[in-house]
Amino acid sequence: MLDDAAPDPAEPGVLAALLDLLAHPAMTVRTDPATAGYRVEHLNPAALKSADGMHAPAGRPLAQVLPHAHADLVRLVERARSAAAPQYAARLPTTHRHGGPEPMLDVRVLPLGPGRTVVLWHSTSDTGLSVARVLGRLEKIASFEDDLTTGASRWSDQAYAIFGLAPGTPPVPLRLLGPRLHPADTDRLTDLLTALNDRLEGAHIVVRAVRDEGGLRHVRIAAEPLLTDGVLTGVTGIYQDVSAQHHTEVALSASFDELTAVQAKAALRHQLVLQLQEAIVPEVPTLREPAGLQVAARYRPAAEEYRVGGDWYDLLPLPDGRVLVAVGDIAGHGIDAATGMVALRNALRGLAFTGHSPGRLMRWLNEVTLQTPGHPTATAVCALYDPADRSLCWASAGHLPLLLLREGTARFLESPRNILLGAVPAADYGETLTPLLPDDTLVLYTDGFIERRHKGLDESLAVLRRAAERLCPGAVDEQADRLMMAVTGDTEDDTSLVVVRVVS
Repeated sequence: MLDDAAPDPAEPGVLAALLDLLAHPAMTVRTDPATAGYRVEHLNPAALKSADGMHAPAGRPLAQVLPHAHADLVRLVERARSAAAPQYAARLPTTHRHGGPEPMLDVRVLPLGPGRTVVLWHSTSDTGLSVARVLGRLEKIASFEDDLTTGASRWSDQAYAIFGLAPGTPPVPLRLLGPRLHPADTDRLTDLLTALNDRLEGAHIVVRAVRDEGGLRHVRIAAEPLLTDGVLTGVTGIYQDVSAQHHTEVALSASFDELTAVQAKAALRHQLVLQLQEAIVPEVPTLREPAGLQVAARYRPAAEEYRVGGDWYDLLPLPDGRVLVAVGDIAGHGIDAATGMVALRNALRGLAFTGHSPGRLMRWLNEVTLQTPGHPTATAVCALYDPADRSLCWASAGHLPLLLLREGTARFLESPRNILLGAVPAADYGETLTPLLPDDTLVLYTDGFIERRHKGLDESLAVLRRAAERLCPGAVDEQADRLMMAVTGDTEDDTSLVVVRVVS
């Protein structure tokens, strides 16, 4: 982590001293627990100039220190913390009023430990860069620069450790890094180079670097084009060893010679479950949006790794033009829950192609659940959206109610009290038909999203309703991220969230 250099997580410590080495503005901000807003923790000398001579800006709310860019900067910070990845903006605010405060240029936001974020930017008066000096002192992060005019490449010392090369070895240009990557990851490098060379845009990827001794490291590459009079003359960026963030690293680096046969089998079993769950319900998936809908989905794993859960969600356009939207939750945790989740999700996908109504689909899915090994039980919502008349026909099997947000007012949709899946054979599932309007937003979720140990269900649902009504107009991805931050259960269960907006 970037803030490993600071011994006291409540103080910027050595990190502040490192930021002071930068020739361009930089600051750290922290979440204010009292207001849920952000306060400026430290500004380097260059950033102090951007504060327009404000007395003692450290400790003040971000809105006071940088009022002209506050709203855009907060959105960038929240995206970085939600995605746990650096974020970039060419200019903040995006529009600049003549005679107004100097804009923030080439803004980079780096999420650190709990509550802390680093913000780096340039001003129109910047005379040079010193980021490489800072990165060289931070563990597991290295800087690089390729000069496309001279053909020279430069690495900071940490880059050699990341790729397992001896110091003094000629640096490998980014465009020639492919042979040092896992063959399955070379297409990601190609996409990154395309963004840099063809679109002149920065981008970041995570790849597996293959070291000469045969080891693998997961490496995040964040790169930006260097332009001279609009012409690409170089590439600069960072390499970050993120191996510790990947569950697969445990299996790859574990010494099976030191494990008993039982321990090895348990570790492999758990690893397979984690990979299976991530493949089925990624935390931030890329969904193909059907015509007339905007969709965003989020998944938050259980707080403890061993509590692999059975949450799932799905979005599937059907041949007749309708769209299947589903959310479900298998009871329990572990490999039985994960395999049961896969069985039910895939079964519902296949059943949906029959063209039958949600009630009939749920009745069939109940029979599938009864025949699934392990005899799981589950709650689920199965909905079919018809773009022809903007109607939503849906059935619930003991699941939490759908939330409909219309013109700033949120309400929960009532449905027949149907029994959960896998409880009794030959169960019938009543349906509800809900007409929708353009700009209506539906929220589907699992119990881990809202449930809290010391609060009743009605109170937890009320928290969700109020959070939905506070959402500002914007993209559904942004609204999903805001809901994930505003509504947090404390039962350590996994969480699924699907946000669907009618756009036409």
